[in-house]
Amino acid sequence: MTKKSILTVLLPMVFTAAAMAQTHDSLKENLEQHVRILASDDMRGRLAGSADAAAAAAYISSQFEEIGLFPGADDNGTKSYLQRFELYRNRYANVVGFIPGSNPELRDEYIILGAHYDHLGYKVRGNDTIVYHGADDNASGVAVLIETARMLKRHEDELARTVIIAAFDAEEAGLYGSEAMANYMNIDNVAFMASIDMVGWLRESGELRIYNLRTLENGMSFIDGIPCPSGLNIRPEHSRGSIFTGSDHDSFSMNGIPSILLTTGTKSPYHKPEDTADKIDYDGLELIAQYITGMAMDLATREYIASAAESGTDFNIISEITDTPTRYRLFECGINASLGSSSLRYPGSSVRGRDRFSWNAGAFVQCNFRYAPLSLRADVLYNHRTFLHPQMNGSGELIIDNTRSKLVSPALTVPVNLLLRTGSYDSRSYAYIGIGGYYSYIFDACLNGSSISHNRHEGGISMTVGVNIWHIGLGCTAYFPLSRMMPDGINMRGNSCFFSVYYKF
Repeated sequence: MTKKSILTVLLPMVFTAAAMAQTHDSLKENLEQHVRILASDDMRGRLAGSADAAAAAAYISSQFEEIGLFPGADDNGTKSYLQRFELYRNRYANVVGFIPGSNPELRDEYIILGAHYDHLGYKVRGNDTIVYHGADDNASGVAVLIETARMLKRHEDELARTVIIAAFDAEEAGLYGSEAMANYMNIDNVAFMASIDMVGWLRESGELRIYNLRTLENGMSFIDGIPCPSGLNIRPEHSRGSIFTGSDHDSFSMNGIPSILLTTGTKSPYHKPEDTADKIDYDGLELIAQYITGMAMDLATREYIASAAESGTDFNIISEITDTPTRYRLFECGINASLGSSSLRYPGSSVRGRDRFSWNAGAFVQCNFRYAPLSLRADVLYNHRTFLHPQMNGSGELIIDNTRSKLVSPALTVPVNLLLRTGSYDSRSYAYIGIGGYYSYIFDACLNGSSISHNRHEGGISMTVGVNIWHIGLGCTAYFPLSRMMPDGINMRGNSCFFSVYYKF
């Protein structure tokens, strides 16, 4: 083993021991101070873009300055800790500092440690002000972020890579802060990103969970090599987790960057006023800060990180914000639900059915074309259609009156539409119009509760129009069948129109 390799293995262990040698009371007291200030009534829940969030950002900036971090953003030509950005006429600010790497060959590779500082704000009910304190979500993560930065700064000469410390705004609004950072920095220089989100309930959860290790080559082996303080149980996960474990790491993993989430889970009363500073496990928070510090040291000193880009660009963080974001999502997926109506039509007849309430729900995947404002979207839906079935005389002819029977026809429907979007290819907010086709497998056709003969397979034309605003979308989709509903007898076809809302991950 070479001398350099020996140092790569030993430095994180020596560094972790040094971090743990820091007086117990000093680290624990600092962590508690940060949580109590950020989750205090005075901060009024730190709603993204509010004056309260600005006060929280000012506190975090003061801590970065006290530690001695270099300002990581450019504010109108002046070096600043605040990376300001606007979205939907709202103004937000990330707080960004960094410790430059000491190795000329590796200092242009970035290790990002991030935690969001915004929360849900407050509500006024009568004479009471109800504050959503956000102690676990995510004052706990910000506290660990600050103290990890302090411990890393003490050993900055040993850091080969640059370590960026980022407190993100507007995570609760839709990962806006981390996406702004990923969009407007030299993303190819990022070797690794770790999001620290809700780490204040170690006593109750019993473990620190690490999600999304699949994005790092030999991720499990990497975790095994990180020194772990006594009393801390680590639960590594290959998966990205569920919808409840989404966080700022997603903004970087979407770009192919190895990105993980560290959390003690959702056992706390998160998103409730009861998420207060007195419920945080500060002994556990201390162990987690020590562990993440050792992890950052390992990442900043090892020779190679899988998927880290080799870059010859000038040393920079996010002081040069370009007009063209670098982030682009080729594939997206989500869930949707729709309410609408269905009606029968009879080709060759003047009789038309009346609308009847119907609904559907399911999931979709969307492929975005990079160099054209086009997307291909495929849905898989459970489609519950209800029709008003007409009466017929003895000759099988329609009776033109208001007499109707209830016809229920549940189906599995798969529409595929080509969407034409407004805006550029990388826009996250756009209107769209689309056309395509669909296939339905008809489970049953029940007339007044009794099954009747019906065609199992149905196909036709689908048309859709809507608007997408980052993760949320609203749309209207119509289905026009080209095949008969019944195998014989009267020719009936069931049109449907649905208004839908969807969420993209």
